[in-house]
Amino acid sequence: MQKLYKNLFILRASPCLRATKIFIDILLVFSSLTTFSQNYFSLKGFILSETNEPMIGANIRVVNMNVGTTADVEGKYELRLLEGLNRISVSFIGYQTQVFEVVSDKNLVKNIYLHIDQKQLDEVIIRNKKRDFSYEVIKNVIANKQSILKQYENYKAQVYIKSVEEIERKAVKIKEIDDPEKKNLPKPKIDSLPKLNLFECQLTRFENQDGRQKEERNAVKKLGEQQTLFFKSVTDGEFNLYKNHQKIAKIGDNEITSPISDLAFLSYKFQLLKYSYEDKEKIYLIKVIPRELGNALYEGEIEVVDEKWVIRKANLKLTKRALLRYDSFEFEQIFENIQNRWMPTQTNYKWQIKNGGEKKTGKASVIQTDFVFDSTYAKRFFGPEVGLTTEAAYKKDSTFWESIRPKPLEKNEIIAIKEKERLDILHNSKAYLDSIDRVFNKLTVPKFLYVGIGHINRAKKTEWFFDPVLGLVDLVAIGGWRIRYGVNFTKRFENRKEVSVNTNATYGFKNSDLKGYGSVNYLYNPMRISSIRAAFGSNFGVINGNATIQDIARRNNFYQSTFYDFRHRTELFNGFYIGSRVIFEKREDLANFKFGTLGDKVFGSENKPAPFPNSQMFKTDFDISYTPRQLYLREPNQKQVLGSKFPTFGLRIEKAWANSAKNASAFTYVGATIKQTFNVGVFGTSEYRIEMGKFLDTTKLAVMDYKYQRGGDNYFFSPGMYTYQLIPKTFPTFDWYFESHYTHQFNGYLTSKVPLLNKTGIREVAGGGLLIVPERKYQYSELYGGLNRIFRIGKEYIRLGAYYVVSQSNDVGFRSGFKFSFEPYNQNRNTWSF
Repeated sequence: MQKLYKNLFILRASPCLRATKIFIDILLVFSSLTTFSQNYFSLKGFILSETNEPMIGANIRVVNMNVGTTADVEGKYELRLLEGLNRISVSFIGYQTQVFEVVSDKNLVKNIYLHIDQKQLDEVIIRNKKRDFSYEVIKNVIANKQSILKQYENYKAQVYIKSVEEIERKAVKIKEIDDPEKKNLPKPKIDSLPKLNLFECQLTRFENQDGRQKEERNAVKKLGEQQTLFFKSVTDGEFNLYKNHQKIAKIGDNEITSPISDLAFLSYKFQLLKYSYEDKEKIYLIKVIPRELGNALYEGEIEVVDEKWVIRKANLKLTKRALLRYDSFEFEQIFENIQNRWMPTQTNYKWQIKNGGEKKTGKASVIQTDFVFDSTYAKRFFGPEVGLTTEAAYKKDSTFWESIRPKPLEKNEIIAIKEKERLDILHNSKAYLDSIDRVFNKLTVPKFLYVGIGHINRAKKTEWFFDPVLGLVDLVAIGGWRIRYGVNFTKRFENRKEVSVNTNATYGFKNSDLKGYGSVNYLYNPMRISSIRAAFGSNFGVINGNATIQDIARRNNFYQSTFYDFRHRTELFNGFYIGSRVIFEKREDLANFKFGTLGDKVFGSENKPAPFPNSQMFKTDFDISYTPRQLYLREPNQKQVLGSKFPTFGLRIEKAWANSAKNASAFTYVGATIKQTFNVGVFGTSEYRIEMGKFLDTTKLAVMDYKYQRGGDNYFFSPGMYTYQLIPKTFPTFDWYFESHYTHQFNGYLTSKVPLLNKTGIREVAGGGLLIVPERKYQYSELYGGLNRIFRIGKEYIRLGAYYVVSQSNDVGFRSGFKFSFEPYNQNRNTWSF
């Protein structure tokens, strides 16, 4: 119990985040077993600013108990209070600390509103050598924010979007074409290579006062690659400067502090450049200057209307710290008085990306017109479906586009679109498709040797792939070198359904054994991501998939498997997924298997296979996962999931059924998980994962049926959400276990404040974890901190990190060590993950 209190103290001292609160609540349950004679009651609610925004990370403490927690991403908090009088303290930087008393004799709900510490902000202003009138202007705009945020209950608008990227590439020489079949195709030229990416859209937009929105795309046109084009949808994110922070996941990891946020004077300096008159209104032009070069902030200019204290125009660019995918990014936002409401009627974006020999220069224009305010909509109109695109939207002709464009296309855009329309007609013609297929399907020496042989029928949407000759030999296979060969087939349908068949066969000469597998996968409902998979074969299985890097490839971690595997997964309703699996498997050891000498050289002479009784298993798996209020876009025959601000809850049940076969596995396992990634304002991004599991029945378990807790690798920092870094050795668990993991990426919040270091791009990270295994009377906790930096390799991003880890367990005591990591960036999901 002393260890638990020690772990509790460490966790309370860590950053004020939602995961910490969850850890503390769970630990309090355990510690309360020794203090059950005392009565506890809960105090919960929200911590909000004067403008009703959540105070993410605000500290709330029970002074008399010396315990506390922090507000989560919604501003929510929850405390456990002793019965009787309790003193509560609530604090947040830049705001006045509140102290009040609560008599706890029942569960209570209390929302807490923090007020700006104006004295502290005035001191920031006074510290300037010359008090500029711009500070008074900004102060008035901040005071008027709430009226702007509440100037409508909801609104509807027509939106036109045009996003364009011009591409500069190093010249590429094109060889002369000698093949008579290829000569019949359009000849590529250096200056005809794609130089333009374009997205054009006309949609109807709906948004309510709470920021919930919906869009209905009426027309869509796409040309070229779309990945780095900004603002193709309202869901890409917008720069609403009247909110304290803006989080645009497509641009970077950080939340950006608005120059008119409640605490703007702590982050920005201002300078009045000039004032002018327009339509009898006095307009101030104010320069916005970040106080600290490294922060994720804006710099540029804003125009403010005198006496009305509203933004008329903002012309801002983002500091380098705020960017990830782009080398530079700026925008201009124009506001107009529409029916006595100041609305953004036009936003223009500009950006630049450099990747090796390629440079993209982009610009986008978003124009809003025909505003309708405060309409009555159905109760669930603003639901999880935030966007809808019909199939007809992609079939609008040039006459339609010419009729709705606010201004004509530029010359290069007209040329590119006409060429695309010409090529669309050409590419959809049977003669062209047949000629392309003949070229693609023609057997060449490179295809035969090392590329692989493909055969495609574009008209029928079928594709075959045959492995190349150089893939025949597998020199590092189990049991010495083997020959292998694989064939894949894919059939796609107009409605985005898809069937794929994969086969692979291998033969080992040292043991004269033939192995292989085949699988069929059918995606039968793309809207619900519903699929069926059947697989069968004979191959090598892994006993412990959680083994460390130094142990994962040892011979005693493998066995021979003959299996039949059937799976199904679908979405029953939005965010609720259900999966099922039936598997039959026969397991045999490798005790009589012959091996090559390569493994002995790598792992040493003790690299021996593990003998165990042959067994079989007939198992059913059932798993569900649920993410409340999952947002999504609906495309024709397809659903694009955008995520949720709520956690994902998971439940898994595995059942191996007893039968008359010798050594048949028979067990029941149940496990539950909670996981979430969320932003904590300007403080960075947090991620946590909690899991509990137990074998309810262990009638008969083979070693490959165990649930393992992974040991730490020597130098590699393994994925922090699933592993621990300093557990000496991998071990199995059979009874209840509890594991929790938490990581916070500060995204440069701290290093940006250190001179010189703020120019290096180095960022800080911290986290920890807790493992409790009652059957072993084992408790393990760890904390780590480190630095990482993002590197670009071609078009890919890699995050390299170095960490120092400390741990405490009740078997080996205190340990520590340095670890190193690398993580790739998934550009499709805007996340750091493998």
